[in-house]
Amino acid sequence: MPKPLLSVVIPTYNEAANIAVLIERLSAALRGVPHEIIVADDDSPDRTWEIVEGISAARPEVRLLRRRRDRGLYPAVAEAFASSSGRWLAVMDADLQHDERILPAMLETLRQGRDLVVGSRHAAGGGIEDWNIFRRLLSRIGNSLVAVLLGMSVRDPLSGFFMIDRQAYERIAPKLRPRGFKILMDILGLLGADARVSEIGYVFKPRRAGASKLGAKVAFEFMLALWETAARRLARR
Repeated sequence: MPKPLLSVVIPTYNEAANIAVLIERLSAALRGVPHEIIVADDDSPDRTWEIVEGISAARPEVRLLRRRRDRGLYPAVAEAFASSSGRWLAVMDADLQHDERILPAMLETLRQGRDLVVGSRHAAGGGIEDWNIFRRLLSRIGNSLVAVLLGMSVRDPLSGFFMIDRQAYERIAPKLRPRGFKILMDILGLLGADARVSEIGYVFKPRRAGASKLGAKVAFEFMLALWETAARRLARR
């Protein structure tokens, strides 16, 4: 297997119904691009990890990280990034809500000298299916608030779908505090307002199967992350 240009990290918990479908879609979208797919699974009770083990036995580009400690999306991504080999690093969810077809465009944008590319629900060409007006409004308000706190003109800083240059990531990795879900917000805050960030729009799809991981704990961790982002920006002044 040639050295991958791109490492795609998929953090999972109870995504047995989706993971094989996503891996097939990724393989189709990235045909011709040397890549690896790292599934960082938090020892899912539905045995998502077992499905990935079976796939990886036949496909060397697919690799499993079965995690039994320090569970959570953010620490899963950080661990997978540390074990990856690609020149560029991508993150996406396993629930088939992100559009893997924009990955080649994200990669091409990074190769033109950007630090980070966001798969954006709110950029040109983006959108959200099956959300009511109230939920769409909350998303807009939340993203706008975070953008103001970051001091950046990013439309979707709460996206869970992004790609980053390894060198840019390694500059800030020692300062990351892996906790909760909003890794992109933390990365943007550490990269700073001078970072070269682009957004590529995509349509956010309804969840195909399984249950959302959002809940009171996630909401609390998000509020804590907002507070830390605000404190970081004040400290820079």
